[in-house]
Amino acid sequence: MPLIKKILVLAFFLSLTAVKVYADEWENTTAEDMGISQEEFQKVKESGMSKSKFLKLLEVGISPNEYFSEPWKKLGVTEDHWLAEKKAGMADDDIDRSYRKQDANNLTPFISFVLPGYYEYKTNKTYLGLGLSTAAVAGIALTFAVQNSETHSIYPEFPILTLVAMLTSAGDAFLGTRYVDNQEAGRFSWNLGLNGNGGPAAALSLHF
Repeated sequence: MPLIKKILVLAFFLSLTAVKVYADEWENTTAEDMGISQEEFQKVKESGMSKSKFLKLLEVGISPNEYFSEPWKKLGVTEDHWLAEKKAGMADDDIDRSYRKQDANNLTPFISFVLPGYYEYKTNKTYLGLGLSTAAVAGIALTFAVQNSETHSIYPEFPILTLVAMLTSAGDAFLGTRYVDNQEAGRFSWNLGLNGNGGPAAALSLHF
């Protein structure tokens, strides 16, 4: 028997063995046993997911529909990272804030200073990013293209324009990454209560 034919026969038997093992794994298991719908149960089996992995998902409260929607992609993290955080009891919003807070430790503010508009483009603030990058480039171009004919020096307004764009973009990146977990930052709220004399009193609260 030629070598290629032997390999094909071996592969065939291995595939049959794998199918049998998978079938045995789910044998005598029903959707009711797992506490999920028949549709979810069918989806799990069709995906080829092992029973052990499925049980681990159920242990941390992850339903098949939630898992197969691949929420980790929307959050910008890996599947393993998402599963680990879910196991720790974190909700998707908490995972998102935690990940973006960690992102504050990287060079995003610095990159946004060197390349104004970088953070804004990255966070879909397209018009703001376009405005900042345009202002920065225009300031640099005008600094070298237009000079004071009397003093033969540059106009300080142009480099200042570039600097303002750089600082604005870097500041936006700094605040956006470091304070994303403080959704109430910078908001004003009025607290209406009673003063010591039993009358109404309004107090202004500023959250930092």
